[in-house]
Amino acid sequence: MQQEPAHEFPQFNDDVREAWNTNADFWNERMGEGNSFHNSLVRPSQESLLDLRPGEQLLDIACGNGHFARQMAEHGVQVTGIDIAPRQIENAIAASSSYGDQMRFLVADATDKQLLSQLGAHFFDAISCGMAIMDMAEVEPLAESVAALLKPGGRFVFTVMHPAFNSPNHLSRSVERVEMEDGRIVDTYAVKISHYIKPTAYEGVAIIGQPVLQRYFHRPISVLLNVFFNQGFVADGIEEPVFGGTDPRHALDWDNFHEIPPVLAVRLRLMDSGQ
Repeated sequence: MQQEPAHEFPQFNDDVREAWNTNADFWNERMGEGNSFHNSLVRPSQESLLDLRPGEQLLDIACGNGHFARQMAEHGVQVTGIDIAPRQIENAIAASSSYGDQMRFLVADATDKQLLSQLGAHFFDAISCGMAIMDMAEVEPLAESVAALLKPGGRFVFTVMHPAFNSPNHLSRSVERVEMEDGRIVDTYAVKISHYIKPTAYEGVAIIGQPVLQRYFHRPISVLLNVFFNQGFVADGIEEPVFGGTDPRHALDWDNFHEIPPVLAVRLRLMDSGQ
């Protein structure tokens, strides 16, 4: 009997869909067109690595309420947004009517092989997936779908919570205040982790106060990238954005951690096999 890969958790697929459908309206209200975490860290990294050109076709996987898709539409590209939660897509459509035929949104699972028949093989110049792979129970089917949907040489850009520094499983953030000999007071912000290598499923929150907990799936960087390397991708761009110059409300907000990146952004390019 063939065993599931250690980094796949297919038994949680329904949980993921149900949680995001339940949290969709709360998420839409709190996220709007992007919170500070998105606008300071996620969007700039994804936007830079995507390097979109007018007229290109972009697929935004796990598009949520469509805020990033709308931001990327400003580059003059055609955008398709998909999400597994029907309520997320309803909110995305409601907020995007002014874009007309430039944008379309579909309820779809990026790990479902049926997606290829819906969207077309090797149709997209670029594919984005913002802060969602750590919410997905399975990554291998995602890598297969992305490889089938991208044009040869196309780029796939994703962001995730940095697996080495921002996996809420066995993570603590701290600040140590030290009075120096010259009288200066120095605050040192640190992250301590005790779990990294083993892929693990757990529950948590994206935004405090959301109606229900959601599933998270921690995978170390090696596991995450090797899944895509096995599908013929190469990594040719990585960013690790940090906050700077913001005014945090709490001492342990990520805004204070200027030397530790809470987000990992990666660009993967599909090699042209010559076929």
